Amino acid sequence: MRECARFVAANPKPDFTTGKDTLCFCGLPFYKHSRISAIANSPPSAVTWSWKRDTKLLPTDAFGEIDFVGYEDIQRKYVRMDAETNMSDVLHLLLEVWGMKRPNLLISVSGGEKNFRLKSKLKDVFRRGMVKASRSTGAWIVTGGINSGVMRYVGEAMRDYYLTAASTVPVVALGITTWGCVKNREDLQDDFGSGLWPATYTMTPTTEVNANCLDPNHTHFLLVDNGTNNQPGAETKFRVELEQQITNIKTGNSKDDVLIPMIRLLIEGGVESLESVQESIRSGIPIIIVKWSGGLADLLAYIYDSAKVEYVVEKYLGATRTRSHSVTENAMPDKLRRAIEKTLGSENLEKHWRALRECVYDRELVTVFDYHSTMEIDVAILKGLLKANKDQVFDQLKLALAWNRVDIAKSEIFTEDKIWPPGSLHEILYSAIKQDRVDFVDLLLDCGTSIKDFLTTERLLMLYNTVSDHSLLKDLICRLKRKHHSAGRDITHKDIKRLIKMLIDINVEPYATRPANRSIQVGSNRKKESKLPFEDLFLWSVLMNRQDMAKLFWKQGKDATAYALLAFGILNAMATKTEDTELRNSLIRNAEEFGDLAMGVLNECFEADEKKTNLLLIRRHEQFGDANCLKLAIKSDNKQFISHPACQDFFRNVWMGNLALENGTFRLLISPIFLGIFLLKVKEVYYNIKETPHSQISLTSDKYNLKHGTLERQINLKRSTSDGKENTLYGCPKDGTLKHTSESMDGIKKKKLQGLLWQLHRIRSIYTAPVMIFAHSVIAYFIFLAIFSYMLLVEFSEEMGSCEIIIFIWILTLMIEEMRQFCSTSQVRKDEEFTRVALWQKFLKKKKEYWSDSWNKVDVLTISLFILAAILRFCPSTITAARIAYSFCLMSFFFRILHVFTVHKELGPKIIMIRRMMIDLVFFLIILMVFVLSYSIATYAIMFPNSVFSYSLVRQILRKGYWTLYGELFLEEYEGGEECTENATIYINRPERRCPEERNVGTLLMAFYVLFANVLLLNILIAMFSNTFQKVQENTDRLWHYMRCSLIYEFYNKPFLPAPLSLPIYVFLMIKWVLNRGCRVCLDLSPDLSEAQDREIMQWENVIADAYTQRMKRDRENSMETKVFEISERLENITGRMREIQSSKDIIQHLNRWLDSLDDKISRILKDARKENNSKALVDIKRKKPILSTVALRRSSY
Repeated sequence: MRECARFVAANPKPDFTTGKDTLCFCGLPFYKHSRISAIANSPPSAVTWSWKRDTKLLPTDAFGEIDFVGYEDIQRKYVRMDAETNMSDVLHLLLEVWGMKRPNLLISVSGGEKNFRLKSKLKDVFRRGMVKASRSTGAWIVTGGINSGVMRYVGEAMRDYYLTAASTVPVVALGITTWGCVKNREDLQDDFGSGLWPATYTMTPTTEVNANCLDPNHTHFLLVDNGTNNQPGAETKFRVELEQQITNIKTGNSKDDVLIPMIRLLIEGGVESLESVQESIRSGIPIIIVKWSGGLADLLAYIYDSAKVEYVVEKYLGATRTRSHSVTENAMPDKLRRAIEKTLGSENLEKHWRALRECVYDRELVTVFDYHSTMEIDVAILKGLLKANKDQVFDQLKLALAWNRVDIAKSEIFTEDKIWPPGSLHEILYSAIKQDRVDFVDLLLDCGTSIKDFLTTERLLMLYNTVSDHSLLKDLICRLKRKHHSAGRDITHKDIKRLIKMLIDINVEPYATRPANRSIQVGSNRKKESKLPFEDLFLWSVLMNRQDMAKLFWKQGKDATAYALLAFGILNAMATKTEDTELRNSLIRNAEEFGDLAMGVLNECFEADEKKTNLLLIRRHEQFGDANCLKLAIKSDNKQFISHPACQDFFRNVWMGNLALENGTFRLLISPIFLGIFLLKVKEVYYNIKETPHSQISLTSDKYNLKHGTLERQINLKRSTSDGKENTLYGCPKDGTLKHTSESMDGIKKKKLQGLLWQLHRIRSIYTAPVMIFAHSVIAYFIFLAIFSYMLLVEFSEEMGSCEIIIFIWILTLMIEEMRQFCSTSQVRKDEEFTRVALWQKFLKKKKEYWSDSWNKVDVLTISLFILAAILRFCPSTITAARIAYSFCLMSFFFRILHVFTVHKELGPKIIMIRRMMIDLVFFLIILMVFVLSYSIATYAIMFPNSVFSYSLVRQILRKGYWTLYGELFLEEYEGGEECTENATIYINRPERRCPEERNVGTLLMAFYVLFANVLLLNILIAMFSNTFQKVQENTDRLWHYMRCSLIYEFYNKPFLPAPLSLPIYVFLMIKWVLNRGCRVCLDLSPDLSEAQDREIMQWENVIADAYTQRMKRDRENSMETKVFEISERLENITGRMREIQSSKDIIQHLNRWLDSLDDKISRILKDARKENNSKALVDIKRKKPILSTVALRRSSY
């Protein structure tokens, strides 16, 4: 800060003495000079005063935060500083001390400062444009900072931004003004030099010429002090230097960042604005001239529009470029002289004319904005920047990207004459992906950018490591790193794979490059291209919860159905990992959208070709650990997808196996009893004969092959070939997978299977169909329960009977079946290591998957109870305990029957109802126990005080409160019976004989307890059960389809013989498992397709998905919401035009009235002139009358 140190009287007395109210050249009176070192009493003409020489530099006494009285409780930072402060210190204050983020754009607003009013439409256009410009990028808007003129309108635009902004992009409105011109500046000063936090600032009306209040809608204030008072202009040079300093720094610290662009916005304006604009043009800073705003802006716009254009080819950075210049006359036109005098004053007219010509000379730096046009001011600003930097194409792209104006990029940058070398747009594409500019990414891909060349492992890891430290993805990764004791904070390939495995339990290879170490850190020199770039970026977008970007890459990628299901599962799983309600809702909403996309593509595929749709559902995906779409849907808990007719048709065919679909429910029910070989129909089978040197016969079902989109367990009948090799008969394939047999092709003859082979095929098809395996298992289970019940009721004794031995063998078989299910939960990959750690992790993985099925928990509990009962059974002293344990075990086996109901559409969902109602009951019991305990303890303490603590006491307390819920009121205990006694000696050993005290109080408590517990709480429980029932009933079909799917998978993999007859099969499977070195031996629903078939299905799905997305886009464009939006825009444009027309009509009417008044005036003037002329003529006649009479007399005399 500065203060005047030498008093020089600006208005001295006649004797040149200094009075109390005498003003100094600094603008302050004598009595306000506290640091005077000299007094000059000479005439002003003999003494000069300079603020650089005659002021003293002092520490600032005004800094801190401003709280504007009557406005929002938001503090604005401010500081009073010297006019010659070093600009590097000012930048340090802005960026480091105040923590302002570097801007992507600097907008300097110049123009009308006082008594300036914008027209209503220009005001709306200006506010809307400034808000859009602020939303597009983090901009600094620099103004004079006072609550007057154009600065006030900038503040109002910033206020509108913060009221309506949907983004969190900070916008800075930086006010730079002269300290001596700030009204009520004493409110900002602190006598102790420690700053004001906050300074309470009051805005009051002012009558002083150069004093103005600060604008409350600006965010920061730099109050420039040169020691003067009420003398504006101290900030002019300071502001220009600061703006130039800001434009010399980059928008960020990376190599891709550019120098901060600046543009000057001129609205109205006078002489001071002309100097600012002239300085900007000389510095190469583009300007936007708002036409029809008045003053200097209209002058410059007129000169710019009326000037001739001259194109000049010049060299620039080793290349040639074409620049356009304005050609104007050297002499000032007469028609502009009056306008210049009116706007800029009559002094220095030639100087002003030269400055005006210089301002419009370089047309590349000048953009005229007509607010009557349809273009918005933010578009004009961007076009002005692009126009000024048209030789730096990549800088133009970065500007358009920062503003997120893809429309401008299409029209101004990506023109047909531009040629983009390969790889030149990779950095722009990286920035667009990182900044979530979906439209720009789509545009760059349309322009031919190779995404495969772009995406390297290094660049993909860089994208993952741009995640915020406070994001959900980073939090989940940190949890996994702590769990696995991984070092480092950078995200690696292994971290992403572990995360997806944790979220959806699928072994996803997120990067098709699959490097050996899978942990390439950022900065590694290895640059491998991704084989599936769109899919890798899709996974990145999903994990980052960038929905629009994910949908873009989903449309561009392959395997649309599988990746949509994967996104559905990941997003839903992530939603369960966060406590942020808004984020959770966003994740669930995005997951549902991908679920709808998966359903939409499946619908289109199913309508186009059912056969290929079934293959699409069960086609293996290597990047998902050989999982298919059905497994993805099950793992992601997508009940809607499983309920789709395509999935249900497939599962129905798998469930029926090789049995014909015409077999009704009645036949299936009675066939196990009456040997279904005579009742059930089997699909017809043909064998193909191909003329080859080694003939081969392959059995196929004409109704069960690709024609109906189903699969069958492979049946191969091979004859002995000429080389004597034997082939298997009715054998399953070695890898245990399902094989698909193609329809007859050229060179293949089809012949129906007959005779013994047909009968053998019938028997095998009946007994290996999952539906028959289920039926036989249910019948065997009921037999098991009957034998168990008989043994427990009749035969159980110290001696082990035959029924108990059968039960032991039976349960041993069930234990082996559970072990088989445990071992077959997750597939062992051939490339997996078999170290101790790997085996332990594999065990934990199997345990987690096995334990996820609630019925497996019931099985483990039941078998554990049986083992406990068997141990107790062999000890004579614990035979009773063994019987009790057997009884509980039998109850658990009976409960296991509920699993059978899953096959029924009505009974299956009821099991889910029971399970969910049990959860409701647990929460209800927690609430109920509060009432039970409070009532029981209080009542017992009132009626039976000073009781002796014992187990009987606890039982009596809980007994009354609990059984009262069911209507047992214990009235005899409340009223006291005839045998009760009050003698402590008697009732101390027999508490039930004690007479109750305060019976009336106890009875009253019981009445209130029954009212609350029986009436209120139990009705709440009924309401909870009703709500649960309603929720399940609404989704009955989906729930049943999903439950039946699990049942089909379970019985598809089971041996065809029920327990205990399946024991030899388990022994065979165990031997096979050992011979295969632990490889999985259960059957799989995924076929082994050839590479050509796999490619054909994938391409077919891509075509269907593309057609679906295009149709959805058309439907969206033709939707009612879009039409209403378009109509509203058109109405808004029409309304604007009507306002313009009305405004024009008002102007015309005003002109008409003015012309009418002018006509009246002219008429009156003419009328007065005629009268005056007539009177003059009469006078002339009177003067000439004697002469005429004399002449007449003379004539008569002759």
